Amino acid sequence: MANVPQYSVVVPVYNSEKTLEELCSRIEATFQKIEATFEIVLVNDCSADKSWEVIRELKKKYLEKLTAIHLRKNFGQHKALLCGFQYAKGEYIVTIDDDLQFFPEDIELLINKAGETSADLVYGYYQGERQHSSVRKVGSRFVSYIFEKFGNTTGQGSSFKLIHHSVIDKIKDYSHSFTFLDEILQWHTTFIGYAEVRHAARREGQSGYSFFKLIFLTLNLIFSYTTIPLRFMTWFGFTSFWICLIFVCYFLYLKFTGEARLGFTAVIVSIFMSTGLILFSLGIIGEYLNRLFALQHKKPSYQIQEILR
Repeated sequence: MANVPQYSVVVPVYNSEKTLEELCSRIEATFQKIEATFEIVLVNDCSADKSWEVIRELKKKYLEKLTAIHLRKNFGQHKALLCGFQYAKGEYIVTIDDDLQFFPEDIELLINKAGETSADLVYGYYQGERQHSSVRKVGSRFVSYIFEKFGNTTGQGSSFKLIHHSVIDKIKDYSHSFTFLDEILQWHTTFIGYAEVRHAARREGQSGYSFFKLIFLTLNLIFSYTTIPLRFMTWFGFTSFWICLIFVCYFLYLKFTGEARLGFTAVIVSIFMSTGLILFSLGIIGEYLNRLFALQHKKPSYQIQEILR
């Protein structure tokens, strides 16, 4: 169809009133340079600033080239992207953050890499020091390591990526209490490419990922997409069994040789350790059961308050 753009740029928006106008302008200039048709899908994740008012004004400027979505509450970056995918019509979908740390001009690099490799998914990655806080850097590296070793991802990736619509079509209706797009995307395709892009320091505001949010996010990722806690519980229980068996044999030896001494220290330590292990194991099982319980509710991943198309 003539009105279907070649590319859709989906942007999750959160407290970015000062960068949105420049972001859209640079996206438009990029596609004019490569002479490709495009659209922009801005998903306002219930920002606390005037982002939605800015988006309304941008809609008047870009008209049919811009789709604006306002969510009822803050659902998180990945669910905001899922929402944007529902309204993206392009053959390829580009996702980019709203803070201008990634250069919109580098979208061309993702497109070129997709053309060279026929990849369904192309990540923008950057060499050298990441322009994030120390906490964010450590958290990102830890999550990447966990999912490279125990998950379904390559351990490399970023929020700046290009995705073929055939992959997007498979995940549009994904519904889960917690969403991690890289895990979902890489489950549906192994044709993945990487393009080196630039990365700048954050110009406005602060990242929405605080220290405690990063911890909560990491735990959610681990419990929702891996079986690491269950494996840990199994191996810890197995190891504890053999340690206890050795102690049992040792105390039996003391009893039969007449060297046993009265005392409650070993009994008390054993009780506390075994009780702690049981409670810890029950807590892990409870986390998985809680996620199964949440799935039974079949709550929507997001709720839309207003759409400007």
